[in-house]
Amino acid sequence: MRKKTDRQYVLNPETLDYDVVEQPSTVRRYVRTAILYALSSVSVFVLSLYLVTDVFHGRTPRELIVEKSYREWHSKLDLLERKIEASAMALEDMERRDNSLYRSVFGMEVIPDDIRSAGYGGVDRYASLRERDYTGSLTGAVMRSDMLLKKAYVQSKSFDQVAAVSARAAEMALCAPTIPPVNYANVRQASGFGVRVDPIHRNMYRRHQGVDLAPKSGQQGEPIYVTGNGVVEKVGYDAGGYGRYVLVDHGFGYKTRYAHLREALVHEGQDVQRGQQIALMGNTGRSTGTHLHYEVIYMGNHVNPVNYYNKDILPEDYAAIISSSNEKPMS
Repeated sequence: MRKKTDRQYVLNPETLDYDVVEQPSTVRRYVRTAILYALSSVSVFVLSLYLVTDVFHGRTPRELIVEKSYREWHSKLDLLERKIEASAMALEDMERRDNSLYRSVFGMEVIPDDIRSAGYGGVDRYASLRERDYTGSLTGAVMRSDMLLKKAYVQSKSFDQVAAVSARAAEMALCAPTIPPVNYANVRQASGFGVRVDPIHRNMYRRHQGVDLAPKSGQQGEPIYVTGNGVVEKVGYDAGGYGRYVLVDHGFGYKTRYAHLREALVHEGQDVQRGQQIALMGNTGRSTGTHLHYEVIYMGNHVNPVNYYNKDILPEDYAAIISSSNEKPMS
């Protein structure tokens, strides 16, 4: 460090002598330093202001880093939501086909929407997530994802059930009511399925839940055969309606009823095979003449029996079906 007594000299080119260089006073040096520092500060301030306003748009570098990270995660969340939406649409299509096709074809009950869409009970599973998720987007995506996982689990179990039932397809083919309940060569169709004039109160219209098959001979006692394998669910008597009747549960959603019988040849709980004689045609209950009232009930709804059996079946073919039954009727 230079002492205050130190002098500096400079060569004078005119006189070729060394002249003493005058030193600025301490005050001048401080003033000059202060001015330089102020100018530097102003320059730094102007540069910072330029960067913040024009380059960083009013945000600090840390804020920009956070914003960039936010945009990246928001983009990932958007992609996740699109994938969730596509998965939801695919799952909805599977659920629709499962209820309307797979389960229906095998006579299985459809799975209600409230079962498929049931949520999670108890404690709020997403409380901690909501505390940090200010927009709610992430919470919504997680909730949707969890719901899809639950619905996919229900659908998976449904497919397991359908697979188990489909393995019994041959059994189902024997249980479906696919033959006429009487030999069509010996009867005529007296009344069809649907709305008709009431045969007793002729000024009224009623919905006929089955078909009426009357003997061409007009005599009672025409043999009645079960139209598919099953179990006798009910043998009863309804004086104001069906008269003496037999109700058979075939499984796979199918039931059949044989009404106005003269006599039932089976008992409740008995296993029966397609083509086995189960009753004799009669004229009991609310009936105006000898005939069989035959119903097919599928999934709890009455359907047109003619859609299930071939009324044009040849007598010899029908006889072959009847003779193929090994069970003997039991009274």
